[in-house]
Amino acid sequence: MKSQGSTANSQRLHLCDFDGTLTKGDSFVRFLLFAVPLPQLAVGGFELIFKFLGLIFSGKWSNAAGKAAVLSEFFKGKTVEELEALGSKFCQQKMPTLLRAELLGSLRQVLKNGETVVVVSASPDLWLRPFCAAEGFELLCTELEFVGGQFTGKFATLNCNWEEKARRIQAAYNLGEFEKVIAYGNSIGDAAMFALADEVFRF
Repeated sequence: MKSQGSTANSQRLHLCDFDGTLTKGDSFVRFLLFAVPLPQLAVGGFELIFKFLGLIFSGKWSNAAGKAAVLSEFFKGKTVEELEALGSKFCQQKMPTLLRAELLGSLRQVLKNGETVVVVSASPDLWLRPFCAAEGFELLCTELEFVGGQFTGKFATLNCNWEEKARRIQAAYNLGEFEKVIAYGNSIGDAAMFALADEVFRF
């Protein structure tokens, strides 16, 4: 997703990881528990064991491949409209209990001050897009691939983690236009993003 607004008048750029930083836990697992009925989770979980083993023994295993396999197992073939509805419902009903209220409040305030807030996450846009749209935050994340309006079970972008976070940030923003770049994160996967920042907050 490209930057949605002009950065020329924003004095500071705030880059915030999502899972474990803006949230108190992992949103991926919470979304699965919310969106997939328990019997389907049980059957799908059993099938995923063999898919994971296949990825491992073929030398194709990665966090991104594993994540794509899970999403494909439960959501492949669903329409854009179906998945957007699930994502929006999850944001409304479950997201508030996951969020770090103090950090969210701080980001809302800097946004009101005219500064730019960007969520930079490896999680899919499935639930991050409606969350960011509601808050007015910009978004760089892993995006799902749709063909003919249906989810293919694959990603349309690279997994937005590690060096890919930095690459996506630099592609979307001219960091030199900002007086200060501030990054918020919680893991080694945020290291490349931290390297772009003038100030870092770790959670």
